[in-house]
Parts: sequence; C-alpha cells; structure tokens
Amino acid sequence: MRVAIGGISHETNTFSSIRTDIGHFQRRMLLRGPTLIAASRGAGNALGGVVDTALALGWELVPTIFASATPSGRIRRGVFESLTKELADGIGAARPLDGVLLALHGAMAAEALDDADGELLRRVRHTVGPETPIVVTLDFHANLTPTMAQHADIILAYETYPHLDTYARGADAALLLQRLRRGEIRPVHALRQIPMLTPLPAQSTEGQTAMRDLARQAQDLRGTPGIIALTLTPGFPYSDIHDAGLAVLATADGDAALAEETAGRLATACWDRREDFHAILMGVEEAVAVAMTAPAGPVVLADVSDNPSAGGSGDGTVILAELIRARASGAALATIADAQAVARGTALGAGGSGIFRLGGKVDRLHGPTLDVSARVRWVGDCRFTNSGPMGAGSLTRLGQTALLEFGDGQVEVIVCQHRVQVLDPALFRAVGIEPLQRRILVVKSSVHYRAAFESLAARVIDVDGPGLSSPDLSRFAYRRVRRPMWPLEP
Repeated sequence: MRVAIGGISHETNTFSSIRTDIGHFQRRMLLRGPTLIAASRGAGNALGGVVDTALALGWELVPTIFASATPSGRIRRGVFESLTKELADGIGAARPLDGVLLALHGAMAAEALDDADGELLRRVRHTVGPETPIVVTLDFHANLTPTMAQHADIILAYETYPHLDTYARGADAALLLQRLRRGEIRPVHALRQIPMLTPLPAQSTEGQTAMRDLARQAQDLRGTPGIIALTLTPGFPYSDIHDAGLAVLATADGDAALAEETAGRLATACWDRREDFHAILMGVEEAVAVAMTAPAGPVVLADVSDNPSAGGSGDGTVILAELIRARASGAALATIADAQAVARGTALGAGGSGIFRLGGKVDRLHGPTLDVSARVRWVGDCRFTNSGPMGAGSLTRLGQTALLEFGDGQVEVIVCQHRVQVLDPALFRAVGIEPLQRRILVVKSSVHYRAAFESLAARVIDVDGPGLSSPDLSRFAYRRVRRPMWPLEP
C-alpha cells in the first residue's frame, strides 16, 4: 500500500493572548519529508504507532509535513493557510494513494476559523477525492465536529488521560486503514455532541473518576459486533467555539442504526454523570501549609491553572510567592517561562546573585511579577530525554535555563525560555535536582503529571491558583459555545 502521512497539531486556548505563529511550530516540532519518518520510528506517540505499524506491514509511506506547537492562542491565519496548503499539496503530489493517515489534535482554531481541524480535513478530502480512505488520530481533548466526521472515514482518539495510549492508537489507525482499503469494512458514523464542558482535572481516567467509568463503558461497547470504532472525547473546555465540549462518535460497519444506538447509549451515560465532573481543588495558602506540615515528602502541588499544555502562560507566580512568604524549605518549582529572567541569570552566571523581576509578564491572569533576590545555581541550554511513562524516549527542550535559589536554597525555581508542561521527573534531574530528596515539588500540569509523579509522591494536591487552565469555568467569558451548556447553565 502507498499511504501519505502527516498532520498539524495544536490545542488552541482561545482565551490566550499569545497568537501562535510559525516560530511556535519551529520551536516544538516541524518535520518534513523523510525526517518525519526518521523522527517517528520508535517514538511513543501516535505517529510512532502509525509509522512502525505501516513499515512492519511493508507499506510505502509518503511523508508530507507534521507541525506541532505548544498550546496557546489562535493560530495566525496566514500560518494556518501556509501549513495546510503544504500538507494538502504534498498529499496531492503523492497521488495515486491507497490512503491517508493524519495525526491531528482536534481542538485547533485559527484566526476567524473555529474548526481548523475540520477545515483541514475538508481540504485534504477535496484533494484526494471521495474514494481514497482518510483515517485520523485525535487527542483525548478534541472537540469533535460534524465537519471532521464528514470528511474522515475513521477517527480514533486517545482513550486515556494521562495519555498513555498514543502509540497504540496510531497502530490501530494503520490496521483499520488496511481493513478499509481491502474492503473488509464500510464505515458509517453517528456523532453526539453532549452539552457539557468538563474541567481538565475531572477528565482524568486514573483513580476513582467518572471519566474512568465512562472510558470503561466505551471499551465495553467497542466489543459490540459491527462496531468499528467508538471515540469518546471530553473536549477542550478552553476553546470558546460552537462545537466545544464532550462528544461521542460511533463508527459502525455499514449499519447506521447500530452507530446511532451506540452513540446514544454512551452519550446518555455521559450526561447522567455530569455532576461528577466538578474538580476538587485546594486553595494556595492551605496547600502550601499542608505540604509544609506533611509527615513525609515529597508532596506534589499541581499548578493546574497555569498548565502550558492547556494554553497557560507558564509564568504564573502565585504558588512561588506563597512558598517564599511562608518560608517553605526543601521546595522545588518547575517551571517559570521567562526569557528575560533567564537572560539575567545567564549574565550573572552560576554562583552569581542579584535581583530578578520574575514571571507575571505575559498577562495579568497568572499572578504578579515578583521582584526577588536570588542566587543562580546552574545555567545552560537544558534538554533531556523523558523517562516515561509519558513520551518515554522523546526529547524535551527547555531552551536556555537558569536554576534559581531563594532563601539560602530553601526554595528552588527552574526558569526557562520555553513554556513546557511538567510531566516527567527527568526535568528536575536535568538541572541537578533529585525530586525524591525534596519535601515539596510544584509542577505546572493539570493531569499528565500524575503518570510519573504519583508513584514517587507521598501526596498530590491540585491547587486552585489563577490562570487560563483554571478548572473553575465560571472565570471565563464564553461567547461562542452553544447554549445552554453545563455547567455554565447548571
């Protein structure tokens, strides 16, 4: 089989003031041609599953472009048009094709274009025509839309949060494309958009959660004879678009009635559990006090409202300010994205001390800029290999980084150029901090941190700070989501 692969992936927080330009893609991931295949082989992500499975099946892969940027505000329209044209043109130039496999996100929005993933799929469909199969992988937080369902033959989304099954979903996509091309299945869709916006911490499929129960019910329904795929996405609640929210897409083998029935059953189950999707948080002062008096450590404080991978600025300072005020000891915070503070630390050099204007510079939503005295313990270009379980073996780049110490080293802060979600303890170790030797670890993450940090933590606490990924959705001025919408209208 001759199959084109590629994709554009962005989780767009429409409340963010950071417009996403080409530089954001270049800093995170922008792969073209053979480099796309080389970078994906063995990688623990959806493209890795696609590429490894396709090569094992003996397919001829035609790589186009894969672009991914850290979540932020809407993509500049010119950037979206340029990347989408390059993708569609690459697919068009590769014809004739036996199929197209795309790794998308599902919550991408551009300037004046809310459903950017749907528009991308519409253009790819126009390029290849109605007979060429298109199979798509999406993120767990995708906002499923009718346009996506119309132009893709099969859509699979991650089924876990933390996302531990990305590779498996890519492999599944390749196997389903093979069945589709052989004529073994005839996909028909039924989409249900449930009027629910669910905060990220409540979307976790780990522990005793409603989302875990619904994910298990979806898995049971996938075993129904005639069901090809069943996609359950809780959605990305920080997308102020018409199609935001929890959704179910059932794909059956030529049986539209079965698809409708299956989608309806799961959608009803989701709606019936809506009151179980409230996030449980602890205030900043209380969380720091609890961590300081805990009988054992490390206690992990999750800054869930300033998650860079949900569009947070990454330079929130509220928890750090409380650690300093409360004279906490043995505390390490990762990370604050502040290029100016990093430049100051680089100029002072390791061992140097000085006054820093730290954080709170992107907007006024994540805490104030702190004027603080600190000592530079380490400075350099920081990159490390993830130890897992999320993204094991992949490279994370913080850019130029400074490790700052406050109060005779009692509080340590990793300050870096790039906005990065903290999901791997290897980040601390990359700058010389052994997380098991700290009493308090502060991480900017909503749920992904749990995959690696829960096993080493004495306790984890989701902290109710300010920011663009706050689980308190009443803080956001929604204007474009369809109404009524729970919990905006309880």
